Amino acid sequence: MEYRTIFHMIRKNGPNYRWYILAIACIAVAFISGAGRLCMPVLFKEISQKLNLDLVSIGTVWGMDPLAGIFIGLPAGLIADRFGVKRTLVLVCFAAAVFGMLRGLSINFITLAGSMFLYGIFSGTASNVVTKATALWFDEKRIALANALVNVMWSLGSITATMTSATVLSPALGGWREVLFFWAAPCFIAGLLWLFTGRDPAKGEIHKAANEQVPFKQAMLHVMGVKQVWIIGLVCLAHYGATMGCVGYMAIYLRNIGWSTTAADSAFTVLNGVGTLGIIPMVMLSDRLKSRKAILGLAIVTFTMMLALFPFVNAAGIWLLLIVVGFLRAGAPSMISVMIFETEGIGGTYGGTAIGLSSSVGMVGAFLAPPIGNAFARYSAGAPMLFWAVLSILAMAPLFFTKEKTRNILQAN
Repeated sequence: MEYRTIFHMIRKNGPNYRWYILAIACIAVAFISGAGRLCMPVLFKEISQKLNLDLVSIGTVWGMDPLAGIFIGLPAGLIADRFGVKRTLVLVCFAAAVFGMLRGLSINFITLAGSMFLYGIFSGTASNVVTKATALWFDEKRIALANALVNVMWSLGSITATMTSATVLSPALGGWREVLFFWAAPCFIAGLLWLFTGRDPAKGEIHKAANEQVPFKQAMLHVMGVKQVWIIGLVCLAHYGATMGCVGYMAIYLRNIGWSTTAADSAFTVLNGVGTLGIIPMVMLSDRLKSRKAILGLAIVTFTMMLALFPFVNAAGIWLLLIVVGFLRAGAPSMISVMIFETEGIGGTYGGTAIGLSSSVGMVGAFLAPPIGNAFARYSAGAPMLFWAVLSILAMAPLFFTKEKTRNILQAN
Protein backbone atom coordinates (compact mmCIF):
# COMPACT_ATOMS: atom_id res chain seq x y z
CA MET A 1 0.00 0.00 0.00
CA GLU A 2 2.82 2.39 0.86
CA TYR A 3 4.50 1.75 -2.50
CA ARG A 4 1.22 2.42 -4.32
CA THR A 5 0.85 5.72 -2.45
CA ILE A 6 4.37 6.81 -3.37
CA PHE A 7 3.88 5.80 -7.02
CA HIS A 8 0.57 7.67 -7.11
CA MET A 9 2.29 10.79 -5.78
CA ILE A 10 5.08 10.61 -8.37
CA ARG A 11 2.63 10.37 -11.30
CA LYS A 12 3.09 13.62 -13.19
CA ASN A 13 -0.65 14.05 -13.62
CA GLY A 14 -1.62 12.74 -10.20
CA PRO A 15 -3.55 14.84 -7.68
CA ASN A 16 -0.71 14.68 -5.14
CA TYR A 17 2.09 15.45 -7.57
CA ARG A 18 2.67 18.89 -6.11
CA TRP A 19 3.75 17.24 -2.86
CA TYR A 20 6.26 15.15 -4.77
CA ILE A 21 7.60 18.33 -6.37
CA LEU A 22 7.94 19.81 -2.89
CA ALA A 23 9.80 16.67 -1.78
CA ILE A 24 12.43 16.81 -4.54
CA ALA A 25 12.71 20.57 -4.09
CA CYS A 26 13.44 19.91 -0.42
CA ILE A 27 16.09 17.34 -1.36
CA ALA A 28 17.83 19.88 -3.58
CA VAL A 29 17.87 22.53 -0.85
CA ALA A 30 18.87 20.06 1.87
CA PHE A 31 22.03 18.96 0.08
CA ILE A 32 23.02 21.98 -2.02
CA SER A 33 22.23 24.91 0.28
CA GLY A 34 22.25 22.84 3.46
CA ALA A 35 24.76 20.02 3.77
CA GLY A 36 27.02 21.08 0.90
CA ARG A 37 27.36 24.59 2.30
CA LEU A 38 27.24 23.99 6.07
CA CYS A 39 29.82 21.21 6.09
CA MET A 40 32.44 23.93 5.62
CA PRO A 41 32.42 25.73 9.03
CA VAL A 42 33.15 22.56 11.00
CA LEU A 43 35.91 21.66 8.53
CA PHE A 44 37.57 25.08 8.64
CA LYS A 45 39.88 24.13 11.51
CA GLU A 46 41.30 21.19 9.54
CA ILE A 47 41.34 23.16 6.29
CA SER A 48 43.16 26.11 7.88
CA GLN A 49 45.85 23.79 9.23
CA LYS A 50 46.32 21.96 5.93
CA LEU A 51 46.34 25.09 3.76
CA ASN A 52 47.95 27.43 6.34
CA LEU A 53 45.09 29.96 6.49
CA ASP A 54 44.48 32.55 9.24
CA LEU A 55 41.08 33.66 10.61
CA VAL A 56 40.66 36.55 8.20
CA SER A 57 41.46 34.25 5.26
CA ILE A 58 38.90 31.74 6.54
CA GLY A 59 36.34 34.52 6.90
CA THR A 60 37.05 35.63 3.34
CA VAL A 61 36.70 32.08 2.01
CA TRP A 62 33.39 31.69 3.86
CA GLY A 63 32.25 35.00 2.43
CA MET A 64 32.88 33.92 -1.17
CA ASP A 65 29.69 31.86 -1.18
CA PRO A 66 27.42 34.88 -0.51
CA LEU A 67 29.61 37.04 -2.77
CA ALA A 68 28.51 34.79 -5.60
CA GLY A 69 24.95 35.33 -4.41
CA ILE A 70 25.30 39.07 -5.01
CA PHE A 71 25.89 38.46 -8.71
CA ILE A 72 23.61 35.47 -9.27
CA GLY A 73 20.60 36.37 -7.10
CA LEU A 74 18.81 38.58 -9.61
CA PRO A 75 19.82 36.62 -12.76
CA ALA A 76 18.72 33.38 -11.06
CA GLY A 77 15.30 34.81 -10.37
CA LEU A 78 15.00 36.10 -13.92
CA ILE A 79 16.04 32.75 -15.37
CA ALA A 80 13.54 30.85 -13.21
CA ASP A 81 10.76 33.28 -14.14
CA ARG A 82 11.60 33.01 -17.84
CA PHE A 83 12.61 29.37 -18.40
CA GLY A 84 10.84 27.56 -15.58
CA VAL A 85 11.78 25.83 -12.36
CA LYS A 86 12.54 22.36 -13.72
CA ARG A 87 15.15 23.32 -16.31
CA THR A 88 16.81 25.72 -13.89
CA LEU A 89 17.02 23.19 -11.05
CA VAL A 90 18.34 20.40 -13.28
CA LEU A 91 21.26 22.65 -14.25
CA VAL A 92 21.75 23.86 -10.67
CA CYS A 93 21.86 20.37 -9.16
CA PHE A 94 24.39 18.98 -11.65
CA ALA A 95 26.57 22.11 -11.47
CA ALA A 96 26.51 22.07 -7.65
CA ALA A 97 27.77 18.48 -7.73
CA VAL A 98 30.67 19.42 -10.02
CA PHE A 99 31.74 22.57 -8.21
CA GLY A 100 31.13 21.01 -4.80
CA MET A 101 33.75 18.40 -5.68
CA LEU A 102 36.02 21.11 -7.09
CA ARG A 103 36.34 22.63 -3.61
CA GLY A 104 38.00 19.43 -2.49
CA LEU A 105 40.78 19.89 -5.05
CA SER A 106 41.87 23.24 -3.60
CA ILE A 107 45.60 23.63 -2.82
CA ASN A 108 45.76 27.17 -1.40
CA PHE A 109 43.70 30.23 -0.46
CA ILE A 110 43.13 31.34 -4.05
CA THR A 111 41.86 28.01 -5.32
CA LEU A 112 39.66 27.45 -2.25
CA ALA A 113 38.17 30.95 -2.45
CA GLY A 114 37.58 30.57 -6.19
CA SER A 115 35.88 27.18 -5.89
CA MET A 116 33.74 28.47 -3.01
CA PHE A 117 32.63 31.34 -5.24
CA LEU A 118 31.67 28.95 -8.05
CA TYR A 119 29.78 26.69 -5.67
CA GLY A 120 28.07 29.73 -4.18
CA ILE A 121 26.59 30.60 -7.57
CA PHE A 122 24.54 27.42 -7.52
CA SER A 123 23.86 27.10 -3.79
CA GLY A 124 22.33 30.59 -3.85
CA THR A 125 20.38 29.83 -7.02
CA ALA A 126 18.93 26.64 -5.53
CA SER A 127 17.31 28.45 -2.59
CA ASN A 128 15.85 31.18 -4.79
CA VAL A 129 14.43 28.81 -7.40
CA VAL A 130 12.91 26.43 -4.87
CA THR A 131 11.12 29.37 -3.29
CA LYS A 132 9.73 30.16 -6.73
CA ALA A 133 8.57 26.54 -7.02
CA THR A 134 6.53 26.76 -3.83
CA ALA A 135 4.75 29.84 -5.17
CA LEU A 136 3.90 28.05 -8.40
CA TRP A 137 2.54 24.87 -6.89
CA PHE A 138 0.89 26.08 -3.66
CA ASP A 139 -1.83 28.65 -3.00
CA GLU A 140 -1.96 31.25 -0.23
CA LYS A 141 -3.33 28.74 2.27
CA ARG A 142 -0.33 26.43 1.94
CA ILE A 143 2.59 28.54 0.75
CA ALA A 144 3.82 29.38 4.25
CA LEU A 145 3.67 25.69 5.21
CA ALA A 146 5.45 24.68 1.98
CA ASN A 147 8.26 27.16 2.65
CA ALA A 148 8.43 25.96 6.24
CA LEU A 149 8.92 22.36 5.07
CA VAL A 150 11.67 23.51 2.69
CA ASN A 151 13.43 25.17 5.61
CA VAL A 152 12.95 22.08 7.76
CA MET A 153 14.76 20.03 5.14
CA TRP A 154 17.48 22.69 4.83
CA SER A 155 17.94 22.45 8.58
CA LEU A 156 18.09 18.65 8.51
CA GLY A 157 20.74 18.79 5.79
CA SER A 158 22.70 21.38 7.75
CA ILE A 159 22.41 19.43 10.99
CA THR A 160 23.62 16.23 9.35
CA ALA A 161 26.61 18.03 7.84
CA THR A 162 27.67 19.87 10.99
CA MET A 163 27.18 16.79 13.15
CA THR A 164 29.12 14.36 10.97
CA SER A 165 31.51 16.16 8.61
CA ALA A 166 34.43 16.82 10.99
CA THR A 167 33.93 14.15 13.65
CA VAL A 168 32.67 11.17 11.60
CA LEU A 169 33.14 11.59 7.85
CA SER A 170 36.57 13.21 7.83
CA PRO A 171 38.24 10.47 9.91
CA ALA A 172 36.32 7.74 8.09
CA LEU A 173 36.89 8.98 4.54
CA GLY A 174 40.43 10.27 4.94
CA GLY A 175 40.14 14.03 5.33
CA TRP A 176 38.23 17.18 4.45
CA ARG A 177 38.68 16.77 0.70
CA GLU A 178 36.89 13.43 0.68
CA VAL A 179 34.06 14.90 2.76
CA LEU A 180 33.41 17.49 0.05
CA PHE A 181 33.40 14.75 -2.59
CA PHE A 182 30.91 12.82 -0.45
CA TRP A 183 28.42 15.70 -0.17
CA ALA A 184 28.54 16.28 -3.93
CA ALA A 185 26.91 12.92 -4.68
CA PRO A 186 23.39 13.75 -3.35
CA CYS A 187 23.38 16.93 -5.46
CA PHE A 188 23.86 14.81 -8.57
CA ILE A 189 21.06 12.46 -7.49
CA ALA A 190 18.75 15.44 -6.96
CA GLY A 191 19.52 16.53 -10.53
CA LEU A 192 18.50 13.12 -11.85
CA LEU A 193 15.22 13.26 -9.94
CA TRP A 194 14.39 16.67 -11.40
CA LEU A 195 15.45 15.61 -14.90
CA PHE A 196 13.39 12.42 -15.10
CA THR A 197 10.49 12.95 -12.69
CA GLY A 198 10.02 16.71 -12.35
CA ARG A 199 8.04 19.17 -14.42
CA ASP A 200 6.65 22.69 -14.26
CA PRO A 201 2.95 23.17 -13.44
CA ALA A 202 0.25 23.61 -16.05
CA LYS A 203 -1.91 26.72 -15.85
CA GLY A 204 -4.78 24.88 -14.20
CA GLU A 205 -2.58 23.54 -11.39
CA ILE A 206 -1.44 26.82 -9.95
CA HIS A 207 -2.90 29.78 -8.13
CA LYS A 208 -4.22 32.06 -10.85
CA ALA A 209 -1.45 33.45 -13.11
CA ALA A 210 1.55 32.66 -10.97
CA ASN A 211 3.21 30.73 -13.76
CA GLU A 212 3.05 33.57 -16.30
CA GLN A 213 6.44 33.79 -17.97
CA VAL A 214 7.57 37.34 -18.55
CA PRO A 215 10.53 38.75 -20.50
CA PHE A 216 13.75 39.51 -18.59
CA LYS A 217 13.51 43.25 -19.07
CA GLN A 218 9.87 43.46 -18.02
CA ALA A 219 10.45 41.38 -14.89
CA MET A 220 13.57 43.29 -13.87
CA LEU A 221 12.13 46.76 -14.41
CA HIS A 222 8.91 45.85 -12.65
CA VAL A 223 10.58 44.36 -9.58
CA MET A 224 13.18 47.11 -9.28
CA GLY A 225 10.33 49.60 -9.08
CA VAL A 226 8.73 47.91 -6.05
CA LYS A 227 10.00 49.74 -2.97
CA GLN A 228 9.25 46.97 -0.49
CA VAL A 229 11.54 44.49 -2.27
CA TRP A 230 14.46 46.86 -1.63
CA ILE A 231 13.41 47.37 2.00
CA ILE A 232 13.29 43.63 2.61
CA GLY A 233 16.68 43.43 0.88
CA LEU A 234 18.10 45.80 3.52
CA VAL A 235 16.64 43.59 6.25
CA CYS A 236 18.40 40.65 4.60
CA LEU A 237 21.66 42.60 4.32
CA ALA A 238 21.96 43.01 8.09
CA HIS A 239 20.37 39.69 9.07
CA TYR A 240 22.26 37.54 6.56
CA GLY A 241 25.51 39.27 7.44
CA ALA A 242 25.16 38.59 11.16
CA THR A 243 24.00 35.02 10.56
CA MET A 244 26.73 34.15 8.07
CA GLY A 245 29.42 35.60 10.32
CA CYS A 246 28.18 33.71 13.37
CA VAL A 247 27.81 30.40 11.53
CA GLY A 248 31.32 30.51 10.08
CA TYR A 249 32.98 31.51 13.36
CA MET A 250 31.01 29.66 16.03
CA ALA A 251 32.87 26.33 15.97
CA ILE A 252 36.27 28.06 15.85
CA TYR A 253 35.27 30.41 18.68
CA LEU A 254 34.10 27.60 20.94
CA ARG A 255 37.25 25.57 20.32
CA ASN A 256 39.38 28.62 21.08
CA ILE A 257 37.69 29.11 24.47
CA GLY A 258 38.34 25.49 25.42
CA TRP A 259 35.45 23.44 24.07
CA SER A 260 36.17 20.01 22.61
CA THR A 261 35.85 19.51 18.86
CA THR A 262 32.70 17.43 19.28
CA ALA A 263 31.03 19.95 21.60
CA ALA A 264 31.98 22.92 19.40
CA ASP A 265 30.62 21.25 16.26
CA SER A 266 27.47 20.24 18.14
CA ALA A 267 26.65 23.86 19.03
CA PHE A 268 25.48 24.82 15.57
CA THR A 269 23.82 21.42 15.24
CA VAL A 270 21.76 22.20 18.34
CA LEU A 271 20.90 25.69 17.06
CA ASN A 272 19.66 24.24 13.77
CA GLY A 273 18.11 21.16 15.36
CA VAL A 274 15.93 23.15 17.72
CA GLY A 275 15.21 25.47 14.82
CA THR A 276 13.89 22.53 12.83
CA LEU A 277 11.36 21.89 15.59
CA GLY A 278 10.42 25.56 15.66
CA ILE A 279 9.90 26.29 11.96
CA ILE A 280 6.35 24.98 11.55
CA PRO A 281 5.07 26.29 14.93
CA MET A 282 6.46 29.76 14.19
CA VAL A 283 4.94 29.77 10.71
CA MET A 284 1.59 28.67 12.15
CA LEU A 285 1.88 31.43 14.75
CA SER A 286 2.41 33.97 11.97
CA ASP A 287 -0.78 32.70 10.33
CA ARG A 288 -2.66 32.98 13.61
CA LEU A 289 -1.35 36.50 14.29
CA LYS A 290 -1.81 37.41 10.60
CA SER A 291 1.66 38.94 10.76
CA ARG A 292 4.88 37.75 9.14
CA LYS A 293 6.57 40.94 10.32
CA ALA A 294 6.08 40.20 14.03
CA ILE A 295 7.66 36.73 13.76
CA LEU A 296 10.58 38.04 11.70
CA GLY A 297 11.12 40.85 14.21
CA LEU A 298 11.11 38.33 17.07
CA ALA A 299 13.71 36.24 15.24
CA ILE A 300 15.99 39.24 14.69
CA VAL A 301 15.77 40.48 18.28
CA THR A 302 16.39 37.09 19.87
CA PHE A 303 19.31 36.34 17.53
CA THR A 304 20.82 39.72 18.41
CA MET A 305 20.52 38.91 22.12
CA MET A 306 22.28 35.58 21.61
CA LEU A 307 25.22 37.20 19.82
CA ALA A 308 25.51 39.94 22.44
CA LEU A 309 25.43 37.51 25.37
CA PHE A 310 27.69 34.82 23.91
CA PRO A 311 31.00 36.27 25.18
CA PHE A 312 29.65 36.80 28.71
CA VAL A 313 27.99 33.51 29.66
CA ASN A 314 29.40 30.13 30.62
CA ALA A 315 28.92 26.84 28.76
CA ALA A 316 25.49 26.22 30.31
CA GLY A 317 24.41 29.72 29.30
CA ILE A 318 25.56 29.17 25.73
CA TRP A 319 23.57 25.92 25.46
CA LEU A 320 20.49 27.69 26.85
CA LEU A 321 20.85 30.52 24.34
CA LEU A 322 21.24 28.07 21.47
CA ILE A 323 18.08 26.21 22.43
CA VAL A 324 15.83 29.20 23.10
CA VAL A 325 17.04 31.34 20.21
CA GLY A 326 17.14 28.37 17.84
CA PHE A 327 13.41 27.87 18.34
CA LEU A 328 12.32 31.52 18.28
CA ARG A 329 14.31 32.48 15.17
CA ALA A 330 13.28 29.41 13.21
CA GLY A 331 10.63 31.12 11.13
CA ALA A 332 12.83 33.91 9.78
CA PRO A 333 13.76 32.45 6.34
CA SER A 334 10.15 31.46 5.62
CA MET A 335 8.86 34.87 6.73
CA ILE A 336 11.26 36.70 4.41
CA SER A 337 10.25 34.59 1.41
CA VAL A 338 6.52 34.81 2.08
CA MET A 339 6.65 38.56 2.76
CA ILE A 340 8.19 39.05 -0.67
CA PHE A 341 5.57 36.93 -2.43
CA GLU A 342 2.80 38.69 -0.51
CA THR A 343 4.10 42.11 -1.52
CA GLU A 344 1.65 44.00 -3.70
CA GLY A 345 2.72 43.84 -7.33
CA ILE A 346 4.90 40.71 -6.91
CA GLY A 347 2.98 37.47 -6.40
CA GLY A 348 4.12 34.30 -8.14
CA THR A 349 4.63 36.00 -11.51
CA TYR A 350 7.55 38.14 -10.35
CA GLY A 351 8.41 36.15 -7.22
CA GLY A 352 11.62 34.59 -8.53
CA THR A 353 13.00 37.93 -9.66
CA ALA A 354 11.99 39.64 -6.41
CA ILE A 355 13.56 36.92 -4.29
CA GLY A 356 16.70 37.23 -6.42
CA LEU A 357 16.93 40.99 -5.99
CA SER A 358 16.41 40.97 -2.23
CA SER A 359 18.83 38.05 -1.91
CA SER A 360 21.49 39.91 -3.90
CA VAL A 361 21.22 42.88 -1.55
CA GLY A 362 21.34 40.56 1.45
CA MET A 363 24.41 38.74 0.19
CA VAL A 364 26.40 41.96 0.28
CA GLY A 365 26.17 41.77 4.06
CA ALA A 366 26.80 38.03 4.09
CA PHE A 367 30.00 38.53 2.08
CA LEU A 368 31.41 41.45 4.04
CA ALA A 369 30.41 40.50 7.59
CA PRO A 370 32.49 37.29 8.10
CA PRO A 371 35.98 38.66 7.33
CA ILE A 372 35.27 42.01 9.02
CA GLY A 373 33.93 40.29 12.12
CA ASN A 374 36.76 37.76 12.22
CA ALA A 375 39.26 40.63 12.16
CA PHE A 376 37.94 41.74 15.56
CA ALA A 377 39.23 38.47 17.05
CA ARG A 378 42.60 40.19 17.44
CA TYR A 379 41.09 42.12 20.36
CA SER A 380 39.24 39.23 22.01
CA ALA A 381 37.64 35.94 21.04
CA GLY A 382 34.16 37.33 21.71
CA ALA A 383 34.57 40.65 19.87
CA PRO A 384 33.35 39.28 16.50
CA MET A 385 30.10 38.17 18.15
CA LEU A 386 29.53 41.70 19.48
CA PHE A 387 30.15 43.16 16.04
CA TRP A 388 27.58 40.83 14.48
CA ALA A 389 25.12 41.64 17.28
CA VAL A 390 25.23 45.32 16.31
CA LEU A 391 24.81 44.40 12.66
CA SER A 392 21.89 42.12 13.49
CA ILE A 393 19.84 44.70 15.37
CA LEU A 394 20.24 47.13 12.47
CA ALA A 395 17.87 44.86 10.52
CA MET A 396 15.00 46.15 12.68
CA ALA A 397 15.22 49.63 11.14
CA PRO A 398 14.15 48.71 7.58
CA LEU A 399 11.75 46.05 8.91
CA PHE A 400 9.79 48.83 10.61
CA PHE A 401 8.96 50.31 7.19
CA THR A 402 7.69 47.10 5.60
CA LYS A 403 3.98 46.68 4.89
CA GLU A 404 2.00 43.49 5.26
CA LYS A 405 -0.71 41.98 3.12
CA THR A 406 -2.75 39.34 4.85
CA ARG A 407 -5.45 38.54 2.29
CA ASN A 408 -5.72 37.92 -1.44
CA ILE A 409 -2.05 37.11 -1.75
CA LEU A 410 -0.28 35.72 -4.78
CA GLN A 411 -2.74 37.23 -7.16
CA ALA A 412 -1.79 37.86 -10.74
CA ASN A 413 -0.17 41.21 -11.16
